[in-house]
Amino acid sequence: MAIHILFDFDGTLVDSLEAAYTAFRQVGPEFGCAPLSRERLERLRGMHALEVVHALGVPMYRLPQLATRMRRAMRADLMETAPIEGIGEVLEMLLQRGHRLGILSSNARASVHEYIRRHRLPGLEAVVGGTGLFGKAGALRRQVRRQGIAAECLIYVGDELRDLEAAREAQVPFAAVAWGYTPLARLAAAGPDYQCRHPRDLLTIHAWIECGER
Repeated sequence: MAIHILFDFDGTLVDSLEAAYTAFRQVGPEFGCAPLSRERLERLRGMHALEVVHALGVPMYRLPQLATRMRRAMRADLMETAPIEGIGEVLEMLLQRGHRLGILSSNARASVHEYIRRHRLPGLEAVVGGTGLFGKAGALRRQVRRQGIAAECLIYVGDELRDLEAAREAQVPFAAVAWGYTPLARLAAAGPDYQCRHPRDLLTIHAWIECGER
């Protein structure tokens, strides 16, 4: 039985932090946000997404509008940003082992598809995009039902606390990565099922093998 592995996009497959930082410096003032220094950005990286929204002073009702403006502002820079080093080779090896790969992201589906095409990331044809910043739990549950698999046979790989919380709510195992937006120590404190310090660590998670042998 193949294991279904869904990846977050920003920060997990592509190092988009710099593109997001540049976009926010452009878009933030439109929403009444103070200029964002790199020092403050580093402090924000250790916070939950809701804490970040509060710290930036963005009203919740304007959050969807901010997210849309951010995606548009960072799209050009994002397309020129290289994937996480080594992730392409790991995806290829996961495919060779018979696993099914996909993406679940709050980014726009069309942008994710375009990035995959440009950078030739293998095996990621299944893309669930535009989930909203806090809509991933429902999307994960729908994927479990759609694929007709047990929840433990779908693993979500991500770099933020909201990714971990969505997986936990959907009762899907979660693999936290060290190379994304949220520091691994902060993610580890929240109790992910797995921790990956390097993309190749994705090849060693024993549960994938156990589930695949059922």
